[in-house]
Amino acid sequence: MLVYPEPPEESTCVLLFVPVELVPIIGAQLGQLEQRHKWATVEDWQQGYRAFVDLQAQLMSNCIATLIQEIRDLRGLKTAYASVPIEDRTSDMYRSIDDVAEKINTLIFYIGGGAEHGDNIMEILRGTEEATEERNLLEMLE
Repeated sequence: MLVYPEPPEESTCVLLFVPVELVPIIGAQLGQLEQRHKWATVEDWQQGYRAFVDLQAQLMSNCIATLIQEIRDLRGLKTAYASVPIEDRTSDMYRSIDDVAEKINTLIFYIGGGAEHGDNIMEILRGTEEATEERNLLEMLE
């Protein structure tokens, strides 16, 4: 009899590459784990059923929806679209990768002390120089 394991405190995932010719076979094997008689308790079966149905869906979609959302989260949602539900958002509602790269380059520039200000962020972080109001990173990156 199967017992559903305790989930870790933080949700984790493993990326598993499955040869495409094995997808139907693996899907069928996972489908067998949906059967009640394989589980020790009703609670184990309910948790296992949901987990394995979700796993089969990911197997059939190649986890593409999750990867797309991760990329969109990295890019960040444009402020004007904050009220749009996640499932209704489209790619053009997110910042471009170029926007993200520009912010990173700006941060690197300021960290290196390349700004016209007299203080250097690295020296401030080391504690050898006091920060000024001009050196607010959040404002610099907006």
